[in-house]
This record gives sequence, structure tokens and C-alpha cells, in this order.
Amino acid sequence: MIPLLLLFAIAGLMQAARSFTTSAGATELAFGFLLLTAYFTARLVQHIGLPRLTGYLLAGVLAGPFVLALVTREMTESLRVVNGVATCILGLTAGAELNLARIRPVMATLRAVMVLAVLGAIVVLAVALYALSPVLPLFDGLASGPTLAVCAVIAVGMAPQSPSVVMALLAETRAQGPLSEFLLAEVVVADLVVVVCYALVAALAGSVLGGELDVGALALSVGWELVGSIGFGIAIGVLIGAFVRSVARGAALFALLVCVVVAEIGSRVHLDPLIVMLAAGIWLENFSRADASALLHGFESAQLPVFLVWFALSGTRLDLVQLWALVVPVLILAAARAGWFFVGSRIACAITGAPRAIARSGWIGLWPQAGLSLALITVLPSNFPSFGRAAAAMILGLLGVNLLVSPVVLRGALIRSGEAGKKPAADFAAR
Repeated sequence: MIPLLLLFAIAGLMQAARSFTTSAGATELAFGFLLLTAYFTARLVQHIGLPRLTGYLLAGVLAGPFVLALVTREMTESLRVVNGVATCILGLTAGAELNLARIRPVMATLRAVMVLAVLGAIVVLAVALYALSPVLPLFDGLASGPTLAVCAVIAVGMAPQSPSVVMALLAETRAQGPLSEFLLAEVVVADLVVVVCYALVAALAGSVLGGELDVGALALSVGWELVGSIGFGIAIGVLIGAFVRSVARGAALFALLVCVVVAEIGSRVHLDPLIVMLAAGIWLENFSRADASALLHGFESAQLPVFLVWFALSGTRLDLVQLWALVVPVLILAAARAGWFFVGSRIACAITGAPRAIARSGWIGLWPQAGLSLALITVLPSNFPSFGRAAAAMILGLLGVNLLVSPVVLRGALIRSGEAGKKPAADFAAR
């Protein structure tokens, strides 16, 4: 009851503060408001058995520009630096948690899941979109060839996973074990697979649709973004590792400052900050002599406020009116996506003889959707002006459904696996 009263009080104060706050102070006001509302909403939903992450997202949905409008579009734009820093912290944390030696026994399963579940889902989504094309306005006037090309592009945009959601729920449940490690590995690798698929499919679609896209430029751009980001990330990992080994204190603060720098300059030089910091984290954990676990432990206190606001900001993007207008095709596509992840993963696990816990619940890690899909929503309208905006709206609707449903299912799977609570140190989502 007290968290609910506090939420009403904070909302009232926010409404009053907006009437006399200048644009210069809007960023700090929005950050503080989202931080508090996300925290107390998470406390509320926890009482009914939902993940705290669901509370963070709901706080953003309700406070965002499409519902109560306590946080406006201009405020969310001013908080872009939070998105960037949070993405970098997530990348570094996910990479440093990914121990290659521990996942080597299930590497065959991981490869099979990428082929059968992830690539298979792109095919299934493209077929489902083609079947729905007669009732979707964005396909009006297109012949069968261009329709297939558009379906393929949108299907790739709907396929990505969310390392951020998986990391948040692993932290909240303090899960540790074979299933947790496999979930983290599969979502990291799957996002890299989707990046490559988007480059190939977008280039092919551009040629089919009459040269809307410069194929060579796109291939060069994606190649630089992928390979360049990995190379730069390894260099960042070497730098952080050297600092951790040579300086006794302040390693976590130094790593946080690196995240801020990478978030600010990464996109300006056409590098992907998430891939950069993933590569850095993987290097630290697997190839550096530095103690990555000690670095992550020091990171915990810095994670909480950044991630509360980051997930709340993700919620502010969800337009419930737009989602309702597309509810039938979005629900069909959501069912096709989740259903094929289940089928493809089960087949992959059966072929490779995966452990029972992974065979039963490994597919659920592929379900959540966030970071890469949001990035593709941004680039689709510029890459494909003829259908990109409508495609982005449909992907955003699917993302909204998956963000609101999948964390609940994933949290339940982690608890049922028996791995919840085995991680000794509390992380940001568990505080």
C-alpha cells in the first residue's frame, strides 16, 4: 500500500514540477522521476509474483508519452546517454559472465539452436508475414517478389533476442548453473547471427525492390560495424585488464568511465557499443589475467540506477494505441515466433543430446526481445523509405508484447530449474 501511495505522490510532484522546470533541468527531472517510479512499481508487482523487470517496464509505459505523458518525447531523447551507458554496461557484464570453457560441452547444441531455432524463426516469420500480407496495408500494390523481399526484411527485424532482459532476470533471481550459462551464451550469439542476417537480407531486398539500398555500402558498413566493433572491443578489454592488474582500487569506476566514452563515441564512428563491450567482457573473462569477477562485483552499485531508468525508458517507447490497432497480426506473429523457438530448440537439443534442463527451458531465453530490435526499428525507415516506417511500427508492437510477457515466463523457468538463488552476490535487479 505504501509504494502505491508513494507512486501517486511522485506522479503529482512530477506534474507540478513540469510546470516550472526549464528545458535545461528536464533531463535530471526525468531521470529522477523514472528512477523512483520504476523502483516502487517493481516493489508493487513483486507482491503479485511478477519480475521486478516487469515493474520497470510498466512504469515507463504508464509514465511515457503515450499514456500519462509525465515523461515527454523530448525528455526521453535527452536521456539517450542513459541508453548508451546501460547498453555498454550490459555488454561488458554479459561478456564477462560468458566463460567459454564452461559452455564448451554444449557448443554443439548452441550451434544447432542457431541454425534450427534462430535462422528457422526468420523463415517461419517471413512465411507468416507473407500469409498475412493480403490484410496488411504496407503490402498494398506489391507483386509477389517484392512482397517476399519485404517479408524477409521484417522477419529479420522481428527475430533478435535480448541479452539485457536475460541478464536482468539472471541477476534478479541470482541464478547460476548450466541453464543460466547456456541462456546467456545463446542470446549473445543469436544477436550476432541476426546482425549478419540483416546485412545479407537487406542487401538482397534492396536489389529486388529496385535499388532502394546501396548494397555495397551496406555490406561495407555492416562489416565494419561487426568486425571493427569486435577488434575495438578486444582493445578495450586489454586496456581494462591492464588497469585492473596494475591499480589496486578504482577498477569499477574506470570501467564505468570507459562505458560512458564508448557509448558517446561508438555510434559516431559507426561501431556497435554493445558488441564492443561484449568483446571486451569476453576477453577479460577468458583471455586476460585480470580478475573479471572482482570487477563485476564492484560494478553492482553503479548498475542499479542506470538499469532502472534504462528499462523504464524502454517502456516509454510502447504505444498502446498503435499496438491495439495491430493486435491481431502482432499476436499471430508473436505466437509464430515463440512457437518456432520452442520447436526449433527442442529439435536441436534432441539431435545433440543436450542436458535435460537446457532441452526443457533453453528456448525461453530466445523469447525476450529488446536492444537489437530497437536499433533495427531506428534504421529501417532510413534504409527502406517505402515500407520502413510501417514495418517499424509492426516490429515495435511485437516487441511490446514480448517485453510484457516473456520476462514472466523466463523468471518462472529459472526458478523451476533450481538454479535461482545459487549466485552468492546480489546484483542490481535483486536489491
